Amino acid sequence: MTKRIWDDFLTERDKQVYAQAGYGKRGGFGKRPALFIIDVQYNFCGDKPEDILEGLKQYRTHCGPEAWAAVEHIVPLLELAREKNIPVFYTESARRPDMIDSGVQVGKNHRGAEKTSTEGTHATQTVAPLAPRPQDIRIGKRKPSCFFGTIFMSHLNFFDVDTLILTGCTTSGCLRATAVDAYSYNFKVVIPEETAFDRFQASHAINLFDLNCKYADVIPSAEVKDYLGGLAVRDDLPTGVQG
Repeated sequence: MTKRIWDDFLTERDKQVYAQAGYGKRGGFGKRPALFIIDVQYNFCGDKPEDILEGLKQYRTHCGPEAWAAVEHIVPLLELAREKNIPVFYTESARRPDMIDSGVQVGKNHRGAEKTSTEGTHATQTVAPLAPRPQDIRIGKRKPSCFFGTIFMSHLNFFDVDTLILTGCTTSGCLRATAVDAYSYNFKVVIPEETAFDRFQASHAINLFDLNCKYADVIPSAEVKDYLGGLAVRDDLPTGVQG
């Protein structure tokens, strides 16, 4: 059996429960996917791959070199999505300069004391290799799930999406929250394992494990590439969304 990223974090009892209770069954792909790039911004990735402790000196939300490794795996999925005319969504997580739109988050962590989350700055831009194009859908959000307080669901209905391919960060935060909500709305949820990242290694591994158990298919990005490559070019989208 192929070793998974979470295996080293599970107890023997965890492994026995997983096997006996039948968690982790594959949900499979649908017919009309969308690719979703969650918060792959400079304030999470850094301006270049570097050790996380060094990167934290510039960006408190830095996720280490794993972020840029994930970007390398997202790029070919993005290219395929555009080739097949599949909707591409981005979240843009940014705040007003006074941070009042963060609500209670300011009191929970240190982001309120710095300006690397301010809207319109370099820090909150999507990294250049994944830069959005005019036809892509960019959604600003202020809470972990992209479904909360946004028009995301309306777009998914309009494009008749049945499968969400989730990439980005953080595994334990915005990606997880969006995955659980997507599952709750009866979308098939797919997470290409190499395209997700988090600043905490344990949180990353255990959240992928839990998502794979109950809410999503956490599978190699190569499988997702094969799936996208086998799709026909979608030609029924509004003109402005077509590549």
